[in-house]
Amino acid sequence: MRTEERAATRPTDPAAPNVIPSRYRQVAVAAVPSLDPDWLVEHFTDREVYFRTRFVVARYDDRVALVEVDRKATDDLFTLTVAARVLAGPDDCAVVVDESVDTGVPSQLAAAAEAFPGVKCVVVEGSYSHVSFILNPAPIRVRLIDVVPPGPAKLLDQVRRVLATAEDLPPVVVVPDLFDSRRLLAEAYDVPPRDVLIPCRGSGMDFPGSTVSFLDERPPVRDWTLLGCERSNQIHHWFYGSTPERVDICPRQWLTSDGQSTLTRCCLLQEGIESERTGTVVPWGASLAEVRAALETIVDRSEVVWTHI
Repeated sequence: MRTEERAATRPTDPAAPNVIPSRYRQVAVAAVPSLDPDWLVEHFTDREVYFRTRFVVARYDDRVALVEVDRKATDDLFTLTVAARVLAGPDDCAVVVDESVDTGVPSQLAAAAEAFPGVKCVVVEGSYSHVSFILNPAPIRVRLIDVVPPGPAKLLDQVRRVLATAEDLPPVVVVPDLFDSRRLLAEAYDVPPRDVLIPCRGSGMDFPGSTVSFLDERPPVRDWTLLGCERSNQIHHWFYGSTPERVDICPRQWLTSDGQSTLTRCCLLQEGIESERTGTVVPWGASLAEVRAALETIVDRSEVVWTHI
């Protein structure tokens, strides 16, 4: 990941990807009678502004434009602008009003922008009525592989919780790729097996037409099909001294070498994370700290440019 930090006197490149203010107080909102670019430049030049203001969301009816201003250096509370430039005109902007969005978190801004593919600038009025924006959204897209049920998918929930407060990470959008173990079993057999063994009890783990047993309860051995991973296979061998017929549900099997940023989990990994060419892996019972470390690893390996101003 490359992060671009820009001084207040250096103009923003209107084509730079992932331009996001580091503080919402840098963004002012102004009602104007026109969104004509020439008019906006003239209007916001030689104009008094708060000393922290760098961007102005200019509003006319339900449309907006994004303006950047240069200010005179001062220790006073207000100062004059010396120049203005339009970074995105009204035809290039979309507006989101959603009080659930924390505009200080890049990934939340990127998630809001997902509803407007191809739009240059998405302005968001979020929680606490704070207003910010993402210009040229180009987030890291992370394919997240997991198995359900039980649901919701734990790793997906953990990633979303981490990203919801990650003010210091560039914008990340999670693309869930969830595999249903019930479907995997159905695809493996024309007729459902009479007896199915699964690792443990969980919501949604029902298999019509089959008798279900739970490996962690160490039931009397039967001629069952194990719906589990290699660790479950090892436990079965420890308990019963045999290896059953098995349908593998380890998410790791769906990792590919196609260059995508990918995250999954595996119970053969006890702690920490593993990062390899095909993806990044956390333990089955990963902590939030391990999930955060995995996301940081994915970010560091990506080519995303984050223009954090």
